[in-house]
Amino acid sequence: MFDIKQYRRKEVERQRVESILGLLPAGVQTVLEAGCRDGYITHLLADRYPEVTALDLQLPVIEHPRVTCVQGDITRLQFASRSFDLVVCTQVLEHIPAEKLEDACAELLRVTKRYLLIGVPYKQDLRVHAMRCVQCGTLNPTTGHLHSFDRERLLALFGDRPFSRIDYAGEGVYKTNRFSYALYKRFGFPYGSYEQEEPCICCGAALEKPRLPLFLRLVCLFAKGLEFVQNKTGPDKSPVWIHMLWDFKEQET
Repeated sequence: MFDIKQYRRKEVERQRVESILGLLPAGVQTVLEAGCRDGYITHLLADRYPEVTALDLQLPVIEHPRVTCVQGDITRLQFASRSFDLVVCTQVLEHIPAEKLEDACAELLRVTKRYLLIGVPYKQDLRVHAMRCVQCGTLNPTTGHLHSFDRERLLALFGDRPFSRIDYAGEGVYKTNRFSYALYKRFGFPYGSYEQEEPCICCGAALEKPRLPLFLRLVCLFAKGLEFVQNKTGPDKSPVWIHMLWDFKEQET
């Protein structure tokens, strides 16, 4: 089972949060956090700004006098254009289906009055910790991440508008290789991130580890060992997250 408290204690998560806080602008009154999850970032925003709207697909439950909780869909926000001084959207866009991703980005642009802060995984290898749903057979990327982003792709999603600031958070080597991935794919992906909260991206069922014979588990363990050696002896570490801040008033001057 996924332990959100343990996840928050990880160094790479601490670095991600510090990066977000370091990019937050001053002089802001109204903030929308689009995709607030458990409200961890929401509380940090509310400690800094007077009015924070926390939005998620399910109605959030966040107890803070400065926070208004709203149920909504990032691809069709119910707010008027230019409703918020700052829009924050982190750990969200990687989960949006491809056919709705541009709509989500357009909506974030529409409702911001001045600032937009976006955070996504940086150059993620979507094969790492992949899984196969035992119910429908669909291959699932770890934690439901459907996209891999770099600086250029992120800029393109927002019309190549010049950004104000950019930051890369965390570091590590999280790669696999074609041979290991082929073995996982052939024998059922026994070492994926099955403890995650996110269900199957196709049928919505909870993801379960496949029950494999010992020999097949050993074959996949060999593939996992190859990954381990590759990541320990391979290329230098790279950032885990990319955060980008736009200041649209700055672009007008």
